[in-house]
Amino acid sequence: MSARGEDGARRRAVRAARFSCGALLAAPFLLVAAFIATYLIERAVPEDYPEAEPEAVARRITGTSAELVRVLDLGGPAVSGWGGQWRSQDPAVDVGPAFCYPDGLEGALDEPVADAFFLSHAWQLEHVPEAEARPAMRRAAGYLRRHGWHVTVREDTGSHQRLRAEQDGDTVGLYWTPAGEHGAGTLEGRAWSPCTYDPTPHGELPAL
Repeated sequence: MSARGEDGARRRAVRAARFSCGALLAAPFLLVAAFIATYLIERAVPEDYPEAEPEAVARRITGTSAELVRVLDLGGPAVSGWGGQWRSQDPAVDVGPAFCYPDGLEGALDEPVADAFFLSHAWQLEHVPEAEARPAMRRAAGYLRRHGWHVTVREDTGSHQRLRAEQDGDTVGLYWTPAGEHGAGTLEGRAWSPCTYDPTPHGELPAL
């Protein structure tokens, strides 16, 4: 190769090396810029939640819990009024609204979505024998399927029983685990709604 050709090749190699170094130096700044752009876009786009009156959500979720307790037929927390009232005095029942948090980069700030909430209704039955828990869970699974729920989890290992189902955003879960002797255990139930916008916002969780 001539001296002129070698000199040209050398210059091209130097330019390539400079470009590579420049790209490496610019990469972190480009990543930060992309991160900021994605975050700003997410902040500008509201979360895609349905809108519903909190009282209507409360009636729906507590009504679902009451129906499951009826189908299980194991006794336990009183179900009278669950479909029409917000709070229960039974210590085995935990019911209340909670904040919704955005997904993606927005979630890193741990800031709830304004005027959005979800409702959770939980209860538990103590001292449920395994021999009663198993058929009760089968009854619940059959009931949910017949009424249009999609059963996503159904486990029966002997050491525990699990059932989970979804319908139109609502979710229900039943969990039996052994606790103590003689094959008895605790059956926990929970029903909860999807994140929902309050159409008459108060800037805080709905006071039901």
